[in-house]
Amino acid sequence: MAHWALVTAISVLCSCLEVPKPPPKDALDVKDVATSDGVELDTICVPSGVEMCFDAFDNNCNGVIDEGCGLHTGVLQFTIAWQQATADVDLNVNGPDGDLARFDKPNESGLLKDRDCPGADRQCYGQNVENVFLSEGRPRRGRYRVVVRLEELHDSTAPIKVRLSARIGQRHFSSLITLEERNDQREFEFTL
Repeated sequence: MAHWALVTAISVLCSCLEVPKPPPKDALDVKDVATSDGVELDTICVPSGVEMCFDAFDNNCNGVIDEGCGLHTGVLQFTIAWQQATADVDLNVNGPDGDLARFDKPNESGLLKDRDCPGADRQCYGQNVENVFLSEGRPRRGRYRVVVRLEELHDSTAPIKVRLSARIGQRHFSSLITLEERNDQREFEFTL
């Protein structure tokens, strides 16, 4: 009888214990990251306060870049920001099939660009941000190529400092790059 009571007590105790599930494996495991020579890519996020708009940085370290600022986000997001109002800096993101993210519709990889600053009519109002995000579907495996390029200085003076941030699943990457002259560019490759 004592044996049966002990077995019952153990089974009741075990049914009350909640054993936490192991954390889910990040479905977007980054296999490789490559950058232009001399460019550093930070992977550690240090909270600096509430989220600030148009700085292409995850200020509150919640995994989302510039949330609440009118930019689209997703499990893949690539964002750049710079302060010189008239400088034209472009963010070009190619998916694993080599297809460039555009404005009009998602490319084959589901990537869509939602801002082009400073824009033909200066519609960015000096808040220069360009953003590419996964708008539909699941992220494709393969290499994503990100190019940040200084197209025109216009009335701005070089150098142009540009913040690039990338969200890949739960991982955050960030780099502060300096572009010195027209057509100067930096490249980043993320392989999933």
